[in-house]
Amino acid sequence: MGYPKGIKGKETHIFDWITEIADVFDALGSERVYKKAWSDEEIFSYFQEQKGRQFDPELMELFLYHFSTFTEIRRQHADHKEAANAHE
Repeated sequence: MGYPKGIKGKETHIFDWITEIADVFDALGSERVYKKAWSDEEIFSYFQEQKGRQFDPELMELFLYHFSTFTEIRRQHADHKEAANAHE
């Protein structure tokens, strides 16, 4: 967890941890010219696997508990093509 300044672990602020989760969530769920958007199931599995590794376990529990809310918010604010791809 060195996001965004290259410092690690508990040296970083909780806002950095939250930003990292949001950034990865957006990156995985968004289509790019070099990759397709991941499905919600793939994203959920990735975060489960990374709990306690890349991401703080307590924050990850909260994020995963509210995962469906975050995916719905992403769909509401995505452009039409991205939103359609997220349902696949």
